[in-house]
Amino acid sequence: MSSVNGVYLSGDIVVSAAGLLRVADCTFAGSVEFFDSALVSFDGFVTLQGGAQWRVEGNYVSTALVLSTAHDQHQIQLSGSGTTVVLAHNRQVDDSCSFADLDQSNTILASPAKFVVGCNLQGDEEASYSDVFPEEVVVFRCGTCNDDAACYMPGTESVDRGSCSCSCKDGWHGASCLPFEVPDTVVPPLPERAVDGDMSCVVNQTLKSLTLKMWKPHHCYVGVTFSGVGALLAFSFNSMPLHLPINITFTGCT
Repeated sequence: MSSVNGVYLSGDIVVSAAGLLRVADCTFAGSVEFFDSALVSFDGFVTLQGGAQWRVEGNYVSTALVLSTAHDQHQIQLSGSGTTVVLAHNRQVDDSCSFADLDQSNTILASPAKFVVGCNLQGDEEASYSDVFPEEVVVFRCGTCNDDAACYMPGTESVDRGSCSCSCKDGWHGASCLPFEVPDTVVPPLPERAVDGDMSCVVNQTLKSLTLKMWKPHHCYVGVTFSGVGALLAFSFNSMPLHLPINITFTGCT
């Protein structure tokens, strides 16, 4: 993925109970035109409570911070037993950007909640967290095993610290014992219904109103005049068969 921000959390967010926010195993290239480009950025108050978790782990980042806030006054607030933030095993290609654009005032941590940070690399060196996180944050180094960083503890039966591997409870999945299965590769979704295979074009017409069929890969307008408030084309990509190439063409239209 290449953009200004990879994941942008807009506004105030509350995650509670067994809620899980996870950004993992991404390859992200930030924008060289923006000094605050980040894999994960938030512009409000992020509150985790009652056992919720936020995990940013195993990501590969270039020309960007790993974590940033859009404004100094915004905070990450943690409270409650089992509530955990994990920021671990991420790698920045080099040290052209700082690891995180935060300071100690951006994190409010109420025990027994945990904020775990460790084994994040800038180039081949471990990142520095000086003045980024408050003293209550748990910091571990590469080569050591931290239970919370290695495993999603609500789904973990036990941790083998020798191999830093997790044994999952029944019904939990993967190496980290997550509540859902995460495929090793991205599999395009199967179509929910038959795709409209019409490849024709609308030619030399004046349209004062129209209804778009989203579930088709080919949309073509040639010499068409769109006239009137009903002749608005709004393509919703979430409603289109994205497992197929999408062709949207306008030629000589007004």
